[in-house]
Amino acid sequence: MIGTLLSALLLAPPAASGPTTIAVSVDSPEASASAPATATTTTTVEAVAPASETSPVPAPAAPASETSPVPAPGGETVAVPPSEPTVVVETVQAPAEGAAKPVYQPIMDPLPAPPAPVSRSKIRRGPWRGRWWAGLRIGLTGPLGGERPARPAAGAIGGGFDVGYRATNWLGIGTGISGQIHDEAEVQVNTAYGAETRTLYGNMIYWDPVFVRVFLPVKRRFQPFAEFGGGLASYERPAGGYLLGGQIRSGVGFDGWVSSNITLGVIANYRLTRLTQKFADDTAHFPIGHSYQVIAELGLHW
Repeated sequence: MIGTLLSALLLAPPAASGPTTIAVSVDSPEASASAPATATTTTTVEAVAPASETSPVPAPAAPASETSPVPAPGGETVAVPPSEPTVVVETVQAPAEGAAKPVYQPIMDPLPAPPAPVSRSKIRRGPWRGRWWAGLRIGLTGPLGGERPARPAAGAIGGGFDVGYRATNWLGIGTGISGQIHDEAEVQVNTAYGAETRTLYGNMIYWDPVFVRVFLPVKRRFQPFAEFGGGLASYERPAGGYLLGGQIRSGVGFDGWVSSNITLGVIANYRLTRLTQKFADDTAHFPIGHSYQVIAELGLHW
């Protein structure tokens, strides 16, 4: 009997909405044993019909952390576990040891076109070391031979000053003046206390209006050169008076460049001196002397 009722319930058309209640009467064995046959037990069964047989409506999505109940045909409820989220893991492989690493360079505008070539005839051929120079000289002077008073009597300290102009890298023109203690003499001087012996010194002054200096045209720390010139000589005697004459200057040396404008140089010069000596009877004598000069020079170039 119960089977017949359930079959009728399942085959019946679905209701519009809400549960359907069916009353079923079942004969209880205990009741039939102790009570009259009219006693019955009523059991209520609620059945939920599907909304539509042709187009089922899916259940709303439940949160990932909860279990989403899904209605199944026949009124049963099935628990569907939530689907786990998909995690995508990107694996970056480190470069092997010793492999070349990529170099990132900023994007720059291209360089402009190179300038047109210049003719060799227009390239400046001026001096590398500047046009002008000035030199402060100090050194030792001594005799080499000849006659006195043109020849120095003994070694002495002298000094001078030069100024020059470089016409090219290898040629310079200059002028200079120098002087030195030339000789000495003992003279008798009458004083209020009687005659006294005093040592007096004679001086030689050389003026070189023009000298030529030829440089070895090399861009080196040390630059050798040779020079030649001449001019006037003036000798002041110890006892008083002057003798005039001419002189020739020649020598070799080098400049050592301390900076782009300063040099320290060494020069070895030879001097030939010719004086004019006149006497009271209108006669004249022209002594010639030879001397050397070893000079240290501090140069300034611009």
